[in-house]
Amino acid sequence: MHVGLSVKIALVFASLFLLFGNGLVIYKNFDADWRLHQKEYLEMAVEKTTDPTTREMLMNRSPRIDQLIIKQFGDTRIDRCMTCHAAVDDERFKDAPQPYTTHPDIPGNHGFRIFGCTSCHSGNGRGLSTYDAHGEDPFWLEPLLTGPYVEEGCAKCHPAPFLEETPHLRRGAALFIEKACYGCHKVEGISTGKLGVELTTVGTKWHRDYLVESIELPRANNFESIMPKMDLTKDEIRDLTIFLECLTGENLVIGDVAHYNTLNEWKNQEPTEVPVTIGSGRQTFDRIHCAACHTIDGVGGKIGPDLSVVGLQRTREWHIQHLRDPRSLVSGSIMPDFRYSESELAALGLYLESLTGDEIREGELPIVPDEMTDTEETGA
Repeated sequence: MHVGLSVKIALVFASLFLLFGNGLVIYKNFDADWRLHQKEYLEMAVEKTTDPTTREMLMNRSPRIDQLIIKQFGDTRIDRCMTCHAAVDDERFKDAPQPYTTHPDIPGNHGFRIFGCTSCHSGNGRGLSTYDAHGEDPFWLEPLLTGPYVEEGCAKCHPAPFLEETPHLRRGAALFIEKACYGCHKVEGISTGKLGVELTTVGTKWHRDYLVESIELPRANNFESIMPKMDLTKDEIRDLTIFLECLTGENLVIGDVAHYNTLNEWKNQEPTEVPVTIGSGRQTFDRIHCAACHTIDGVGGKIGPDLSVVGLQRTREWHIQHLRDPRSLVSGSIMPDFRYSESELAALGLYLESLTGDEIREGELPIVPDEMTDTEETGA
């Protein structure tokens, strides 16, 4: 078969291009950041080593990729972080600059070569450049956790109630309840909301920037969103985001069966029974955090109607039915469907009926007569 001159020339150029490309890859590999970090680490380690045998071994060692395979916690992880952070467990480097600084002590038995790095700090354990390893790619859902965001890693093994050493995470979890987010959003083991998207595994679905933006401007990523704009500070948004990012739907310590049993026990919990009084109605109002949306006498949120004189506007029976099924009386209502016991509904109905603008001082809440505690009498 005769091959034309033009084909021969094309093959020559293709071969040269392939050779050049391979050479460029090899050159970049020898000039990679991880090699430079390894060389610098070995030089520093030689200076800090007094044992002659160890010194000679370090002097003769070539830069290499250190890799851990972590199988004990969730899905198998590949960690190459110690290629650059080579002195993570060497006390002699506690005053060295990054990436050689010794990792601070962690309470409890947290061996770095047992837990690895990405189990707690996230990032991309397979990466060998800063951009890849730290998860700086905007499409990587597990960016390196730094600053207060490090607390998210603790929640993988220490779920709610969260550790005292994680104040930002604890504050974010508290805000999720205080701002009544739980009323609209379902989180297995925490809440049963139905109006908003389920957040049980939100930490595995969305990037941090997306979550922050969605909290600040609910319609930024979904123009049909009915989520109200919450009055939150930058610090509160950060802490709430930390809490949301820790929601992955798994626990790296307990097994699947134990996790299932815990959730099943939570699902079977019955709502709390309370005395049917105005006082317990107000306590239920506070416990559910209705003030996140409703104002009474100038105190509370601006999302829902002002309830200061709602007792003059609606009957007790109307309040109870509205609490039981908001959209049965107010079409398009965004009020959540909270779980109530019958006695809680009756007590809330009494409390809302009492809101007529007349001041009720602490300690002077009227007690409903015994004949009014029956559910038939209260309209429940």
